[in-house]
Formats: sequence, C-alpha cells, structure tokens
Amino acid sequence: MRAAAERANGPLEEYTLMPTHMRIRFSPAELTGWEPAEPFSFTKGVRTMRIPTDRSMINSWQHGSLLFDLETDPAQEHPVVDDDVELRMLRLLAQLMHGNDAPRSQFERLGLPYEGEPGPEHLLVRAQAERASATAEPLPERADLPAPELLTTPLRRLMSSGAARDVLDRHVPGLTDTELLNLPAGATLLQLARAAVIPSDALKALAEDLAAFH
Repeated sequence: MRAAAERANGPLEEYTLMPTHMRIRFSPAELTGWEPAEPFSFTKGVRTMRIPTDRSMINSWQHGSLLFDLETDPAQEHPVVDDDVELRMLRLLAQLMHGNDAPRSQFERLGLPYEGEPGPEHLLVRAQAERASATAEPLPERADLPAPELLTTPLRRLMSSGAARDVLDRHVPGLTDTELLNLPAGATLLQLARAAVIPSDALKALAEDLAAFH
C-alpha cells in the first residue's frame, strides 16, 4: 500500500467535463485555476477540465507505505520491510498506472518517476515505518478521552455546530471538505478512528479541543 510521499498528499486534481460534485456544483473558488487537459486514452479525443483540488477524505501519508505477505498474514496485521519485494511492487504499480492513464501528478504525489522505472531511491516502506507503526497503535479507551459523548455524536450533527466544525476543520479538513457520501449516516469520530480514517493522535487532539468548548 503506497502512501503519499509528502505530508501535503499532493498534487491532487479532478478531471471532468461536468464540474459538479455528487450534490453540489463546483464553487467559483474551485474553478478559478482550471485548465484544459490533454485527452486521455479513454476520452475519445475529448479534452477535460483539469481542476486542482485539496479535497481528500483520507491522507494516505499519515498511515505510511505498507508491505504485507498475504500468504502468511492475510489479515494484514504484521507489516514487513523487504526492499527487493517493495521495488518489484513499485515497478508493477508504475506499469499499471501508465496502463490506466494515471496523470503525471499522481506519480509525483506517490514519489514515483513518470519516465523510467522506479529505483531503490523511491522506496518508502522503511522510511515511513515509524509513522506507520505509530498510526497502528491501539486507540485509547473511550472513557479515557475528554468529551467522549462528542466523539460518539454522529458526525453530520457535530458539523452543524460552528465551534465543533472549526475544530474538525483544523484536525481533519478532509472530512469537512467532502460531501460525506461514503460514510454511514450515523458515523462518529470514534468509529472513523476505529476504521483508521482518523489516526489515534488526531483523535486525542480532537477530543481535547472539543472538550474545551463543550
């Protein structure tokens, strides 16, 4: 599982001929920097609108790049560090990305060369192992966190409070910038943390800040 090479998790772009999200149109601010993109192999010679964005519910950088042996560890509980295997996987990944017309920006986001094969200098599993291990730390018990009742309040209801939304904007902007279509209606911050959408350290910081205004 290849993570973003940098914390900013970018560049991210949207390509479309119909600038709308699932429920709303793109805002004027989102459309300010759009440019015509060269056609993809699957767009039948038609150009699309290339729109820079920072909308991403999950930042893969925070989880780190991970390598698992699915034969001996099908539940993916014990990451391994194997430079040779990682390099083979990276080269297969790059081939698939080229084969599916992944834009150059996605190679940049993942720290992979667009021209030529990935080399040892592009490995990330070993470099990101400490962060990946920290993210995988068990979550604190609900009772040990400040404002546990807010952590178990449905996220949609929590976002209706201006003060709570400000806290969420600071710690998990990817959640507040999306339309939450992929989340169950009653999803809570604690449930998202258990699903690894929110890291343990971010959950603690959220709980402390939410408790401050509660």
